[in-house]
Amino acid sequence: MTRSIESVAYISRNQGRPFRRRALLLLALATTCVFIVPGPAVAQEIDPEVLLAHVKYLASDELAGREAGEPGADSAAAYIAKQFESYGLEPPGTESYRQPFEITTTISIAPDSRLLLRSGRGSMTLELFKEWVPFNFSGAGSASGEVSHAGYGLRDEDYEELESREGPGIALLRGGVPEDFDPHGSGVDPSPRRKATAARDAGAEAVLITVLQLRVPQAGDPPHSLGIPAVQIIESEEILAWLEDDDLSIVLEAKVEPLRVAVYNVVGQLPGADPAVADELIVVGAHYDHLGMGGPGSLAPDLEEPHNGADDNASGTALLLGIAQYFAAHPEARPARSLVFVAFSAEEMGLLGSEYFISHAPFPLEKVTAMLNFDMVGRVREGKLQVFGTETAEEFAALLDSLDAASPLALSYVGDGYGPSDQTSFYAREIPVLHLFSGTHSEYHRPEDDWQLINAAGMAEVGALAIGLIRELGERPGALTLIKQERPQARGGGGYGPYLGTVPDFGEVEGGGLRLSGVREGSPADQAGLQGGDVVIEFAGNEVLNIYDYTYALRDHAPGDTVVIKVRREGEVVELTAVLGRRQ
Repeated sequence: MTRSIESVAYISRNQGRPFRRRALLLLALATTCVFIVPGPAVAQEIDPEVLLAHVKYLASDELAGREAGEPGADSAAAYIAKQFESYGLEPPGTESYRQPFEITTTISIAPDSRLLLRSGRGSMTLELFKEWVPFNFSGAGSASGEVSHAGYGLRDEDYEELESREGPGIALLRGGVPEDFDPHGSGVDPSPRRKATAARDAGAEAVLITVLQLRVPQAGDPPHSLGIPAVQIIESEEILAWLEDDDLSIVLEAKVEPLRVAVYNVVGQLPGADPAVADELIVVGAHYDHLGMGGPGSLAPDLEEPHNGADDNASGTALLLGIAQYFAAHPEARPARSLVFVAFSAEEMGLLGSEYFISHAPFPLEKVTAMLNFDMVGRVREGKLQVFGTETAEEFAALLDSLDAASPLALSYVGDGYGPSDQTSFYAREIPVLHLFSGTHSEYHRPEDDWQLINAAGMAEVGALAIGLIRELGERPGALTLIKQERPQARGGGGYGPYLGTVPDFGEVEGGGLRLSGVREGSPADQAGLQGGDVVIEFAGNEVLNIYDYTYALRDHAPGDTVVIKVRREGEVVELTAVLGRRQ
């Protein structure tokens, strides 16, 4: 699942209806295969050992955690493509199973970048990577002149000197918080990016922030540039003495540029059995990337070792392969509608692969009748499985109930179609979605998520359920009835903060801004006229260059506030007015 730690909170908040207990069924199932017989009497089998073999390779140390853009992920993409080819799947209108695109993983820093301090005591050049380094969100550029001391940068008054200065504004901020500061009680975000954004909005053309330990930008943490140079300076005793000088000035050259890398979605398809509806499609997806050697997104960020992601999401990828192989090998079981199997890249960086795929689909989106997503399906415990998105089509609950009755799994339903995985990219385009999920665990986003903990027999049971589900969706006589959802109410606890109801696209936008994948039905954004595909460029007078600018601007307001939002839409700037709701 996507690297945001909020994913864990989302899962725990949405446990769905209580698990239903059933009489034990299908006790005669072989331990190595699972058989079900929905619809026509066609044996459907998935071999747990084959699934486990896929997981072992994808989650091997050799692939070093499958970080998008790294060699391990490229090897995983080649493996998946080779499997698709061996099964006889067709590439999607091209000669290649791989759909290439580019992402920005971090920034590169030129070795001749420099930072010079000057004051009455003389001058001192700081050593790059040892005493200073640009933040990963730093823009490129130069700055020189006198520094404005802005304290910890947590209060509006901290920026008064900067705002009153004529000429170039260079803000110097202390990192962290003072001893008597309560970040939870104050509601103020003391992160370096938030401080740097506030300084920029107060007029700074460059920002310097002291830190106890330098964090060199690394792959896996997309920069979302601030637009101005922003650097970190180590808090050594000698350097702090210089920084406290009232007459301090600097010469800064931050020679940074985005590090762009090629990544790949892997796509294969099988034609439907009925030419009358074979142009209609069911997309079956899973992301194959993970966190590489740790770092950003890891819940053990100080451990630089392979985060193999056996459950997240070698398990979903293995199941994708198992189901593709089944339908390719059993043409008599193939449904009327065509099947498209997609292994997404860069999910952990913000659903970038599925967003790219849905924006560059090799077929008309209106032909996609449903999307089925597998993310973390390898740790089935006590026979329990969660299904997200059950309220994105009117027919889903009854369909799942009928399949559930013949399955050894106990299903729990979560209605919301939005969540921290690739189904969100499809539901934001008004496509009904289901996401199968076996639950979170203490090894999530840690090196311990390895193949030895995978329940291969449980995965096979999930696969058997999914095959039945795909066949039912592929054979049903008419289209599903889409349900456009309002934001679901949280279970327990009161509301907090402002709510707009937009679904962001985490990818970069040329020229800056935040592209929206969609808006929630009935939300303040919907009522204001915001649409999927809009690029937000200004929020309540604040320029929006990236998702962080947008988030900070939203948090600076309260429920009930009226805000003006400017968006780029089809080459035109459109101004809209929204009344913020209350987040539940």
